[in-house]
Amino acid sequence: GGFFETDEWILENVDAIRDVPTVIVQGRYDVICPVHAAWRLHRRWPESDMRIVPDGSHSAADPAMATALTEAADDMAKRLQGGELAPPA
Repeated sequence: GGFFETDEWILENVDAIRDVPTVIVQGRYDVICPVHAAWRLHRRWPESDMRIVPDGSHSAADPAMATALTEAADDMAKRLQGGELAPPA
């Protein structure tokens, strides 16, 4: 299981965090955490905002990922400052 009790722990327990505003930022070329894993999470957690970075990888230092992560953080700050907890439509 590693860090979590099982490999499926987050998927099995997503109800515990369902109301937490979340942006999933996933690099298309991430070979460490493949995009299908993020997609499975998003399907179980449709309230999340999923963004696939077309030329992104696993590293936050990757320019495309850094830009996407910054945009996601800025968008989240705006949502929270406005009192909006639901993901953008």
